[in-house]
Amino acid sequence: MKTIFKLTLVMLCALANSGCADTGKVDKSVADNNLALGLLKTVESSTKEAGQIEIRGTYLQASCSAGSCNIPGSNTVSIQSNFGTTTGYLYVDYVNGAGTSTYRVNAEIVEFSNTDRVLYYKPKNSANISALIWTITEAKEILICDVFNGKPTLAETKTDLNSRKASGTVYTTNPKSAGCNGSFAFNFLTRTF
Repeated sequence: MKTIFKLTLVMLCALANSGCADTGKVDKSVADNNLALGLLKTVESSTKEAGQIEIRGTYLQASCSAGSCNIPGSNTVSIQSNFGTTTGYLYVDYVNGAGTSTYRVNAEIVEFSNTDRVLYYKPKNSANISALIWTITEAKEILICDVFNGKPTLAETKTDLNSRKASGTVYTTNPKSAGCNGSFAFNFLTRTF
């Protein structure tokens, strides 16, 4: 009897061990499906990340003139886009020599295009939409121009910007000297981090 009891006990232990070995395991088809879903989510996130505005971030701003730019001071520009959309926000804080704000822009980006390097924004206290264009030099310097062309609709603002580009009032060929609203130079941005 002892032998049968021992044999039964050994078989029960072996069965228990084999059952424990499978605890927490996932069927291969379920694991493959989870892996495929994870990879799809990664591709989706990468696509959305790639669609973010090219110049997103917080910068110190400096003016440019006659081909050179000043050292950035206390003026800040923050540009962010909403994940997976062509919208976002623009916040600008111009500070005078005394260190106090003299002009602020708190605006919603209603649309942007990295291809055209333009964003259209609507300040919180305005009904009009304006354009801001940017260029990136070969030295990877970011230069911006606020076109200040506020119009009641996005379509009107786009038409106005295209008209200004066609007439040569706005261009990006020599941004440190001119091209922003006539003979004005663009502003130079330096990332704050």
